[in-house]
Amino acid sequence: MKNLKVRVPMYFIGLFIMTIGIAISVKSNLGVSPVSSIPYTMQVVWEIEMGKATILFHCFLVVLQILLLRKNFKMINLMQIGVGVIFGYFTTFCNWGASFLPTPSNLVVRLLMVLVSTVLVAFGIFLYMPPNIMPLAGEGAMQAVSDVTGIEFPKVKIGFDITMVCISLISCLTFIRNMGSVGIGTILAALLVGTVLGVISKRFGAARDRLLYPEQFEGNTMENTAPVAEHYVITISREYGSGGREIGRMLAEHLGIKYYDLDVIHQVAMESGVSEKLVEEMEQTVKNPTVHSFYYWCTQSTKEEELPIVERIFHAQTKIIKKIAKKESCVIVGRLANYILREEPNCFNIFVGAEMDAKIKRVVERDGIEEKKAKTKIEKVEKERANHCMYFTHKHWRDLRNYDVYVKSNFLGTEKTAEFILQMFKEKYNF
Repeated sequence: MKNLKVRVPMYFIGLFIMTIGIAISVKSNLGVSPVSSIPYTMQVVWEIEMGKATILFHCFLVVLQILLLRKNFKMINLMQIGVGVIFGYFTTFCNWGASFLPTPSNLVVRLLMVLVSTVLVAFGIFLYMPPNIMPLAGEGAMQAVSDVTGIEFPKVKIGFDITMVCISLISCLTFIRNMGSVGIGTILAALLVGTVLGVISKRFGAARDRLLYPEQFEGNTMENTAPVAEHYVITISREYGSGGREIGRMLAEHLGIKYYDLDVIHQVAMESGVSEKLVEEMEQTVKNPTVHSFYYWCTQSTKEEELPIVERIFHAQTKIIKKIAKKESCVIVGRLANYILREEPNCFNIFVGAEMDAKIKRVVERDGIEEKKAKTKIEKVEKERANHCMYFTHKHWRDLRNYDVYVKSNFLGTEKTAEFILQMFKEKYNF
């Protein structure tokens, strides 16, 4: 394992920061996040110190994995008990430190403490997951359930969190006649951790990854961006109904190079073992990029074949697009090719847009549907593309800084737009 001198400290620092956040949420007395609700319930109901309760809960979750996976359980995952012990001691220490803080009675102050806790937990996850050392037993148990049932990890995660909160709530109401570990803080944590994590990842993710895996960024300097003679790639991102595909085909014909679009779907289907129809339906079905960002970190330590279908499709597309770009000159439409090939020196990135009226007209003529339905379809597809882009790249789809040229096709028409792009391309590469 490479770069352990950075990855291991970052992993444990992330765990420690998470426990600081948990301690502050406990001090707020407004409820804790779902992942901490069971240990905190054990403390308030059975008076087991929360750090010890955390260790016991982690041991239970490892036993649950053994029962679920049986012969498929990997002995290395017993290390989750050790991580749970460390996490438990971190919890004890942070709760002890928080005990010196004054107990707040003002609701506004308590809500602020919950928000601070949320930021700290999100930042802890931001540091703890990417080093890919060993997941906490909670993530291990969720993955085991996913493996046994065939349910995708994100759905298991939601069900797991709901189950823990329900068990905590029922236990507290039964034994101490109040909500105990569950409150508005629990709801805020469930809603906001993923959002905050997405913001932090967007702002600092690249710097963190460069620190963790410097070998992946070697040679990525300005001196290396000069064009080379072998071949080049034109990528086209486009608004729905803008004519981007047609323009891409024209460019390929003008330059005498290959055009890739639906061909990539066929190759992805073969590579990922998923049907072409399912690839086409699933490749841009990230409904909420913020929520998916949280689940992305939770699946970092799993094998590629065990990842959710959306992840597997993107991984397969990435391999195929990089292979194509190294092999030959071509035009690639969509598939986040501009991001996948961002380190390639001879990659010319285009974004094709159009006025809404023009897009509606094109979709009506092409698909034979009414204008109202065409507009609804355009808005739906473009939202999916934006979410898909944000999830995998942490960048906004329409951020023009990600492209070399932005053009509205309805101003010149598709043929003249293709000629305009061709001229820009030739100017850049001195053809």
